[in-house]
Amino acid sequence: MSITNSKGRILEAALALIARRGDARVTMAQIAKAARVSRQAVYLHFADRADLMVALARHVDHKRGLAEEIQRVNSAPTARAALSAMVALQARTNPDIWAVARAVDAVRRTDDAAERSWQDRLQHRLEGCRQLIARLEREGELRKDIDPAAAADLLWTITSLRTWEDLVLQRGWTPEHYQSHITRLLLAALTRDGGL
Repeated sequence: MSITNSKGRILEAALALIARRGDARVTMAQIAKAARVSRQAVYLHFADRADLMVALARHVDHKRGLAEEIQRVNSAPTARAALSAMVALQARTNPDIWAVARAVDAVRRTDDAAERSWQDRLQHRLEGCRQLIARLEREGELRKDIDPAAAADLLWTITSLRTWEDLVLQRGWTPEHYQSHITRLLLAALTRDGGL
């Protein structure tokens, strides 16, 4: 088996275990067994569990075509349409990434490299929110009574995975309700005519 194939099998096995369990409580030994490789093979590719979880998050992003999805959001004809597309993307894809994000979140609390990776991802998402708010402002759609930095912070927070988790997983909202209500809330809070 090639190194690339074994690494991919390890990542796919970890993803399947985490998705099946719905949380991060998987060991390197369990992942090795599911991938049909030795524990030593797992450690050949990943220094530790944190390293594997960070690689898994990147693997999931690649599998779901995140770069292409973000490009579609950025290519929307208007800033309002981009905002709606951003929320729709989350409603559609958050269920697929939630377990992995939860796994990385748990690991980052005890691993500096995982924490740096987590913060980098949060910063990248914040930058995307800032760009969307700047586009709203350029198009004359941003409310005049809100500072662009505050608007970006609100967009970042309201569209966070934690907000999705609270509303969909804890409160039982459907993806459709999440998409509809969050889009309306953001348009009302951020756009000059309240999204009408």
